[in-house]
Amino acid sequence: MLIAEDDWHSIQETLHLLSIPGMRESIIESLKTPIEECAEELDW
Repeated sequence: MLIAEDDWHSIQETLHLLSIPGMRESIIESLKTPIEECAEELDW
């Protein structure tokens, strides 16, 4: 099977993040947070 290099890197990054204890739960919890509560305005 052949896949694009970018896709391979994405898969590797996902596997790495999910290997960190608690990361999966943290990601799931953060997805439940409305963007308005996460966003902060940047002064340029």
